[in-house]
Amino acid sequence: MNNAFVIGPYRFTATDAARTFGVLGPWWFELGRHLDAKLLEPIGDALAGHLTAALGRDRDRRGGLVDELAHLGSAAAIAVTNAWAASTTESSLAAMLDGLSAGAAVLRRAGELGPSAKGAVAQLNRSGGGVPKTAVPSVEVGYSGVEGDRQRVRFHHGRPWQGLCLWSQAVIDGLTAEGHPIAAGTAGENVTMRGIPWDRIRPGVQLRIGEVLCEASLYALPCAANAQWFSDRQFSRIHHDRGPVSRMYATVLEPGRITVGDEVILEPDFGA
Repeated sequence: MNNAFVIGPYRFTATDAARTFGVLGPWWFELGRHLDAKLLEPIGDALAGHLTAALGRDRDRRGGLVDELAHLGSAAAIAVTNAWAASTTESSLAAMLDGLSAGAAVLRRAGELGPSAKGAVAQLNRSGGGVPKTAVPSVEVGYSGVEGDRQRVRFHHGRPWQGLCLWSQAVIDGLTAEGHPIAAGTAGENVTMRGIPWDRIRPGVQLRIGEVLCEASLYALPCAANAQWFSDRQFSRIHHDRGPVSRMYATVLEPGRITVGDEVILEPDFGA
């Protein structure tokens, strides 16, 4: 699986492509969770039709759209692993990413993602691999993420929709107050922000952070590498099922520079 696939300014390895298809179901579910998911149905239906045709299947709508997309995503992941044609992989991956982006735009236009809010960058973090990440005064951000930042285990990280990892200083402060030895950057986020209500950070929202525009993709799942930052080693306490406590991955839409203290604008295009 050494092929590379290019979708606009983003580059995916075959592993990236397979792992991206594999999260289609959860991503689509989280995009519409607690919102008017019916707004997403025409886009999801078109995406399911595209993937069904690419896989040479017939539509199976019995389990509902989320289940259908989850099964199709898993099948596409297997197809990539089994050397799916490069042109089919690229067109299907582009259709998936375009569908998710279009769904987020529909939700924004309908006001489902809420009004604009402002905060600021509290800390910026990067490392040569692993956690904790080191605080730095400013960073250059490209389409693949923070320049000079690396992940120790590439299998789980580094896809374009994981270009930035965002987190809240308020959440960190709350954990510290509970007695956990955690601080900004220790859990591996690139941008620690303050002033943005963290219950508003969900898949589909856009943020302008300094010069960078990004769109939230999926919640960052905690792993055992972060157990050391919890007095009871229960790193699952920052899983998104526990409430607005999770770190969030984001796709970089417009690269640029971010400096500590820069303004963060949630939903900068709201009402546009």
